[in-house]
Amino acid sequence: MKIAIIESVASSPHIETAGEIALSLKKYNDVSFFWAGYNLPWNDWELPFYLKLLGGSYNNKIKKFKKILSNQGIVIDEPILNVDYDRIFRWSNSFNGNLKSLKKYKYDNSYLGAGAASSIISYFKNEKVDIEKYNKEIKNLLLSSAIVYERTKKYLKKNKIDKIYTFNNRFATCYPIICAANSLKIKTIRHERGSKKNRYELYDKDVHDLELTKKNFDFYWKKNKNKNKLSSSKKFFYDKLKGINTNDTLSKSYISSQIKDHLPKLPKNKRIVTFFTSRDYEKASIVDMEFDQIKIFKKFKKIVSNFKDIHLVIRVHPSLSKYKSYDDEEWMSFSNKNTTVIQSYEKHDTYSLLFRSDIVVTYTSSIIVESAYFGIPSISLGEFWWTGLKIAEEPKNFNNLNKMLSGKYKFRKSNKLNCMKIANYFLNYGIKFKYYSPKTFTRGKFLNEYISWKPYYIILLEKSGFINLIKKIISYI
Repeated sequence: MKIAIIESVASSPHIETAGEIALSLKKYNDVSFFWAGYNLPWNDWELPFYLKLLGGSYNNKIKKFKKILSNQGIVIDEPILNVDYDRIFRWSNSFNGNLKSLKKYKYDNSYLGAGAASSIISYFKNEKVDIEKYNKEIKNLLLSSAIVYERTKKYLKKNKIDKIYTFNNRFATCYPIICAANSLKIKTIRHERGSKKNRYELYDKDVHDLELTKKNFDFYWKKNKNKNKLSSSKKFFYDKLKGINTNDTLSKSYISSQIKDHLPKLPKNKRIVTFFTSRDYEKASIVDMEFDQIKIFKKFKKIVSNFKDIHLVIRVHPSLSKYKSYDDEEWMSFSNKNTTVIQSYEKHDTYSLLFRSDIVVTYTSSIIVESAYFGIPSISLGEFWWTGLKIAEEPKNFNNLNKMLSGKYKFRKSNKLNCMKIANYFLNYGIKFKYYSPKTFTRGKFLNEYISWKPYYIILLEKSGFINLIKKIISYI
């Protein structure tokens, strides 16, 4: 089988994962590597300007990477240079619309605008980003997207590839690779991070496909033959309460900056119903995922207001920042005498609030799995990867929701086995690296060599200890 690894993102560990896949497949396949990400006006992962001034370059990194792969017998295919730039330029400059129309903007019958929308939402962390304000960025996103699409499509046609592997499936410079393969009916496998830094995962569908994720809960549960499977899955939930990272993730636990047992003043003579928000921009940036948390919440709040014995608490998704976010401003508009809003930066204890609540409600916040596991009456208003697993109540309509909030409704027991399957999945999913040895989540050795964006002279200065000396001097100033 003729397989191509096609990439446009040079950051670690994604480019090293591409190398891992290439070496894993070469024994039984004809494997080649094609880089589609050179000389683009927009990169989703970019070096800071000051590092570029020092000579840093992702182009250097890709050159080193290609050389290593070539030495291992992987065919390195030449760049595709002769694409129709005039057509691409006209298309990218013809866009004139809002975010919704950007997601539907087509090139060669592919929704490349959806990838551009994903990138701009992720970059500004705002699902309502002002498209008109960032007109230049949008044009560059579309331009880059169409360039990657044309390069990939020409490459695939020229080399008669049977299957491709590529990173993720949603950003402006990644999504067009998949669109080009789809247009030619070529099988695509996506790669992403695994549950731990020493693992990566492969997906034969969209990385964010909800049904695929559900199937993986069962797959990894059956795959795990460890006799401690149950106890480690239970421990997952108790570790979350303590703020212990359940795997070696990039970020700190959000509760690390919260004050234990610290809660706002809440009425003692009313039922406490807590709505835990999810981050709008994270879901809105996923290609093809419908998301309208605020719209559903407004209907939910209207129903809650009919019950005089309920006090509503809105817990905005916590942040490690000390400052207000865009989300805070939006959610604070719902604050009144019957509704307490806890903003993202406030240090109130999330888990004390969870156990103080009579009912926990969310749209797509994963805390619903935790509340259900601990036996707290839980209601899920949105469709996500726990939907249909009998973990939380899922009202069929708003009349059904009204009954659940009435105080007379008998909540069913959560399916704790399914909760533990989810815990097991997030502890164990992915394939262990064989050729790549990660040191951190963003740095490691591929075939015992760091593939760096750094120019040779900086590496020499680091090895000599000069860089560390400069850092020490600066620290004393």
